Amino acid sequence: MIGPEARTLVVGHQVVEIELETDDRPHSTGLLIRVDGDKRWSSEEPGWRDIGCGVDGDILVWSARRLLAVPLQLGTEVNVVDCDEDIIAVFRVLSLWLLVCESSLRLASEGGELSDVVSEARWDQDVLLVGCGDGAYVRVVAVADQLKVLPAA
Repeated sequence: MIGPEARTLVVGHQVVEIELETDDRPHSTGLLIRVDGDKRWSSEEPGWRDIGCGVDGDILVWSARRLLAVPLQLGTEVNVVDCDEDIIAVFRVLSLWLLVCESSLRLASEGGELSDVVSEARWDQDVLLVGCGDGAYVRVVAVADQLKVLPAA
């Protein structure tokens, strides 16, 4: 049964349930992920940021400090990427993960540092627009598994 702190995603013909136990927020959030009723993952995550989720072939779920890429197929391992700063958003770029963090961009486990706190990130065609706390935007593209910051438009 899905409780009041739950999300349900329908992906094709599969049902993904993401249950959150928030009694210990902001310290931690309990996380349970099921696909078609089968438990795929459970953990305690940092509770100071909301859990984010998306779909890009896999089910993407991220907390403040961890990305989980949960395959829809049974028997396939969950891909776990830990991070040492808060994750704002996650995108798949080429065969890697682009983590938009509070003060950096990370492609896989490496990235380019930004000079300001990230407030948002969104795609404009093939360019990632990263909004900084001062209102400025940084434009980023991925070329040959590397991040390139474009000149201001």
